Amino acid sequence: MVNKLFSRLFVVGGREAPSPASELMAPRAHAMREALGDPVAVYRDDAADHRVDVHAYGRNFADCDEDDDDGYVLVTSGMSDRPMPIPAGAWGRASPLTELIWYVRKPHREFVGNLRWLAKLANFDNTWFASGHRIPMPEPPLSFCPFKTFLLLTPILRLDRGLLASVETGGPPIETLCVHLISEPEYALIKRDGLRRLFDRLDAAGYPLVFDPHRASLV
Repeated sequence: MVNKLFSRLFVVGGREAPSPASELMAPRAHAMREALGDPVAVYRDDAADHRVDVHAYGRNFADCDEDDDDGYVLVTSGMSDRPMPIPAGAWGRASPLTELIWYVRKPHREFVGNLRWLAKLANFDNTWFASGHRIPMPEPPLSFCPFKTFLLLTPILRLDRGLLASVETGGPPIETLCVHLISEPEYALIKRDGLRRLFDRLDAAGYPLVFDPHRASLV
């Protein structure tokens, strides 16, 4: 199912009319603007069945005022229009209404395309995502990075954890998940020893908050 959806979402030049904005599209945009300021770009989706826009916001990720660590926060808007089928007893803060975040240096089109694809995958496969879920790919999803497995985690920054909590949905609040891309040895470590062991490796190595497609595998 992954390959089928991947090829479908990257078709260019389709003639179908884009789907209209959902009732939550404007409230989500307002909540993001209130928290993150005006977007530097909004990448509109022209899909006819499930619209997922991607908003890009500039941010300085530095811990200190005298340092510069400029990058971008990419946020989807549309994944939460299709509630995920969360099973009874699901762990953690799993929510049927979720949007995705990715911290990057530049809003490259491949980041935008992959983020939109991930946001549609749960609905397409009738599955669900929560913090800790991995999505292994048959090939690297980015042309400039060899890593092949997406890892979804609760955002470490409080602002981004509650980014869309104020949006009135008539049901559960909209949660956010942060996208990471990890190496094959890192993925193997998770499968063998669990997420905590990987987190220990990441902490010891100073894992970057902003995605670095050229970083070395930490395992």
